[in-house]
Amino acid sequence: MKNKKIIIGVSVMCVIVISITLILITNKSSSKVLNNNLDNNNIENKVPGMFAIMLETEAGSGKYEQSTSGLWPGSGYEFNSTLSQCENGGILTWNEENRTVNLKSNLSDRCYLYFDIVPPDVTINTNNNDNYNASTPATLSCTGATAEYNPLYQRIEISSIANKYTSCNLTYQTPSSKTYLNNYIIGLSGSTQGTGQVVNENGYRYEGKNPNNYIWFNNELWRIIGVFDSTSHGVSGQNLVKIIRADSIGGLAWHKSNTNDWTASSLMNLLNGAYLNSQNGTGGEYCYGDSTTVGAQCDYTETGINDTYRPMIENVTWYLGGYSSTSATTEAFYGYERGTTVYSGRPTTATGYIGLMYPSDYGYSVLASSCVRTTNFGSYNTAACTGQSWLYGQGSEWTITPSPSTSYYVLCLYNNGNFVNSDAGSGNAVRPVLYLDSSVYVYDGNGSMSDPYIIGM
Repeated sequence: MKNKKIIIGVSVMCVIVISITLILITNKSSSKVLNNNLDNNNIENKVPGMFAIMLETEAGSGKYEQSTSGLWPGSGYEFNSTLSQCENGGILTWNEENRTVNLKSNLSDRCYLYFDIVPPDVTINTNNNDNYNASTPATLSCTGATAEYNPLYQRIEISSIANKYTSCNLTYQTPSSKTYLNNYIIGLSGSTQGTGQVVNENGYRYEGKNPNNYIWFNNELWRIIGVFDSTSHGVSGQNLVKIIRADSIGGLAWHKSNTNDWTASSLMNLLNGAYLNSQNGTGGEYCYGDSTTVGAQCDYTETGINDTYRPMIENVTWYLGGYSSTSATTEAFYGYERGTTVYSGRPTTATGYIGLMYPSDYGYSVLASSCVRTTNFGSYNTAACTGQSWLYGQGSEWTITPSPSTSYYVLCLYNNGNFVNSDAGSGNAVRPVLYLDSSVYVYDGNGSMSDPYIIGM
């Protein structure tokens, strides 16, 4: 009986050994799916710390640190199948759709799961950043992509990427020689430009129905009035390019208090404040659609002069002389504007960055061969005159010129093409006008609407 019991005991022990062996063999060839649950790492595999999750510290660095959370990283990471491996030969496969790892290994294996930071679709490497200023010219080259640098918006436009990611090199350039915009326009004097021309009439001016005087400024279309010396802007020894926004910024009061002192006017303060500095002037003391209504379109955080173009603007003298009647020629008005005839106590000049057009700017914009310069402003409402002016077409629009006959009238270009006196507290269209610094140069464009002049500084 004693020997029988021993035999039975050995038999049981053999069964146990065989069972363990079978279990080990079975587990050795088993597969496990690991999800982003830390407990799963410990419970499923019975061995704490069996899996080390290695996270890249910086995109493209190739440097990794072990995650302390044990959780799969978020969507900003991608599985690195090349680096990921197990110490004892376990096989790892990544399921991108479910974001899980499949492991085929024995239970004693330890695995390292590497995750890289997902790089951006496009990486931009900029060179010569010190040369960047305003619309500085740039060249662009990209690997595996169709890309173009848009000088209008100073942006890269990519239409296709051949591979998963691409890298581009953007190089800013300072031209070896510069074509200054003021000299360029002066050189066009006497030449046909679109359906107009450049003429020398108290400045080098664009005249005609639609001359090629479009310029890209402040990421929008403006138009060139002309080039003027110090008699028009007060900056000694400088020929400055004068431009006007192609479209109105809205209907605004010239002065909410209905007085025609430009130096104290709400419009002057708005243009040289919120508009110039890209600020929100809505509800402020200078934002008025008329003398009693606070303006609703005075948020210039997006549409005001941005800091890329602001350095291009010159601080100049604006002349505030006037004439009590519109029965005068363009040349005569040019003299009145720079004269001393003003309403009692009013200033004759002002300084600032942003102003409005003069009546003479409109007068000289008319094609002289169609509307002779001896025509009085009071007779400009004809197809031969108004119909041949590129400045006309914004409805009733403010000028900067006060009337010397009253304390509240300001000359307004009426929608029929004539000038009328309008109460300063009325709401009329406003197109900002400014002078560009003499160092501004042109490096692209032909001045047409579809290909405006691109400028740098």
